[in-house]
Amino acid sequence: MTPRLYIVMILATGLPMTIACSKSETPQTAAPPAGFERLGPPKPGEWLYTFKEDGQSFEQYAASCANRLTLERPVFYIQPLGDAGGKYGPTLALMREYAEVFFGVQAKVSEPIPMFENGYVSQRRQHNSTMLIGQLAERVPKDALVYVGITGEDLFAKGLNFVFGEGSLVNRCGIYSLVRYRTEDEALFKRRALKLMAHEVGHILSIEHCITFKCVMQGANSLDEDDRHPMHLCPVDLEKLKWNTGFDPMERYRKLEAFYRRHGLVTEATWVADRLRSP
Repeated sequence: MTPRLYIVMILATGLPMTIACSKSETPQTAAPPAGFERLGPPKPGEWLYTFKEDGQSFEQYAASCANRLTLERPVFYIQPLGDAGGKYGPTLALMREYAEVFFGVQAKVSEPIPMFENGYVSQRRQHNSTMLIGQLAERVPKDALVYVGITGEDLFAKGLNFVFGEGSLVNRCGIYSLVRYRTEDEALFKRRALKLMAHEVGHILSIEHCITFKCVMQGANSLDEDDRHPMHLCPVDLEKLKWNTGFDPMERYRKLEAFYRRHGLVTEATWVADRLRSP
């Protein structure tokens, strides 16, 4: 099998994006369930205006999923690298809690390990994300469904100014930096960190970009576009994740509402509460 990589990147133009494969999506004819919005025609500068993806139906996902929860591999690991454990300790704890609720799996924050220095390029003051992925892949725990490295260091990949991160579906791991998501708006930073994890781990679990609905699995061609995307999964991608990890959708929504209210994410809590009233 050819390894598949997903890279959250900044092009020379300064636009961040996430690479994914293309297949076919669900028909556009049926009315969406209450609370979900279909996408309109893409506007110049948006992801789908530039990248003509076909999407991925549930049937295609179930037939090709390369990484599914099993009794042998049930755990979502968050691996702090370098000083990320101290710098982003509360954020990592929040991500762990969200991973359990959002994906319906057991999640752990591992003990911090030193940053891999063999990928550091002093001229750029950045770390090579592809080299870090190779290092992380050698450390993936045997019981890991997903192994995600989080760093506060800036990352780059070949030919790119910088990247938010990189993921390997085959190796079940990813490396992601929070440094460029920083903002004085703590609520916005919280949303960005949680959405980054949800979107990129969705890719590691074989879910491709959504082209039909407003969904956390949409591609983004800029940080501004990404900020406009919701935190929830569309009906199709929700079904994919349910098939993968086996959660009960209503129980998941109840836990999500409690999580969002507990952490001051009022818009998201209200949206979930509406879904519970009209499933």
